[in-house]
Amino acid sequence: MRVSVSWVYPLFAAACLAIGLSAPAEAAFIQYSSRATFDALGPFVGVDWGVFGSDGANISTPDSRTVSGVTITLGSSQGALKRYDEGTSFTGNFAAGDHLLGDANSESDTFIVRFGSPVQGFGTQVDAHYITGPYSGSIDVFSASDVLLYTALFSGTHTSAEDNTAPFVGVTSDLSNISYARFWIDQEDPLPAKAGSLLINRLDVIANRVPEPSALALLVSALMSLFAFGFMRRKTAG
Repeated sequence: MRVSVSWVYPLFAAACLAIGLSAPAEAAFIQYSSRATFDALGPFVGVDWGVFGSDGANISTPDSRTVSGVTITLGSSQGALKRYDEGTSFTGNFAAGDHLLGDANSESDTFIVRFGSPVQGFGTQVDAHYITGPYSGSIDVFSASDVLLYTALFSGTHTSAEDNTAPFVGVTSDLSNISYARFWIDQEDPLPAKAGSLLINRLDVIANRVPEPSALALLVSALMSLFAFGFMRRKTAG
């Protein structure tokens, strides 16, 4: 006896609707202050700035590199950034030997990192470049359409301790919608209120969106109900 499957469509539509309603109306962002906590979120790609050149190399921007499938493009209003190594060409609060990306001796340069495809999150440590003492800063996170999605605030104190205390700033979205980030630092005069006179170390990137556990659970539950119902219909028809 042939069993009608017309019941499949409304059930499937209801499941899809429920999953759609469970998705957030807009992206939610979370900020992290620990690299270990950020990296534990899931698979990430670590972009070591050594791929852009050795210590002291000037980087004419825009310039791009691809690391494990993640394309990074560097931007600067002055048209140049520079490679530094902690303990060699720079002495600050990173770990000795860290490969750093920084401004090319311009105290007011903007400092932009773009992703070839929108990502779900990224994180790095940040330190001021020129002036010893306290600083504050921000990382502005943008969409592909240049919409400001989130601003991550941070603060620290620049010394020459090389003690790995440069603040870590990690940002994640529940959508893969982060296209680029603009880094700022704020210190006392003579620097402007917002400047790109900063350095960052390895950039950890979470490239792909991980589906929400609640959505996955709902989908599995709906499919299990679908098959159970189908089995009972077939058994009754038999």
